[in-house]
Amino acid sequence: MAQRSILIVEKAGGPLHTVAHNLQQTGCHVYLASGTRDGLQHAMEFVPDVVVLSRSLAEVETLDLCRSILRNLGEDATPAILIAPTGGDLSGIDDPAHDSRLAESLALDLLAQSVKTLTFRARQTIDTKAVLECHGIRLDPRFSLVEMDGNRLDLTPTEFRLLQALLARPGHVLTRAQLEEAAGLPAKDREPETDSENASRTRRIDVHVKSIRGKLDRKGILIETVRGVGYRFREPAWNITSLG
Repeated sequence: MAQRSILIVEKAGGPLHTVAHNLQQTGCHVYLASGTRDGLQHAMEFVPDVVVLSRSLAEVETLDLCRSILRNLGEDATPAILIAPTGGDLSGIDDPAHDSRLAESLALDLLAQSVKTLTFRARQTIDTKAVLECHGIRLDPRFSLVEMDGNRLDLTPTEFRLLQALLARPGHVLTRAQLEEAAGLPAKDREPETDSENASRTRRIDVHVKSIRGKLDRKGILIETVRGVGYRFREPAWNITSLG
């Protein structure tokens, strides 16, 4: 996996340098920016996976920076944006223990978010022939093979393609229209995205997903329904030990 990149934006001399050091120790590439103008320049130049904004920045500056990043980078390349969980401006606080606890807590949160962001971006370059494996479910397109904990599952071609699309993008929500396309349904037979108001109409995608869940047995809950949108497969960071 490519090295994760994180941009930290705060006022000059702010306390988040401790966080930057902590993240560098975990293998992340960290960029530091002093103020929102410098932050936007760094975001445009480096296109980080995560942007961390200090609470010491003015609220209006923070909102303007978020809008500028979205406008300039577009939805597909926009990084995850997090607000550092501090109580306010920490410039007057001289407490190394506090800084250390903040660094450790924030670093873990950022790493988890980085994984989700990188997974989200991976949808742009999915290899349809790549072997996918997550939570003990292994899908091999070369042999049209799906195994769960070493046991082979019998999926229909449509179910296979749907599961492949979900496994390739864990944590990312796929609309029913996207899943219909992934399943290879003819365009003329696809249901319009705005048809959610017609509750009595049977959605074929829902039927196929229900069938896949049944074949996954106890791991069927890994396919999560996002009400009014579609479905997503739980990301690897999710703890599944409770399913045992």
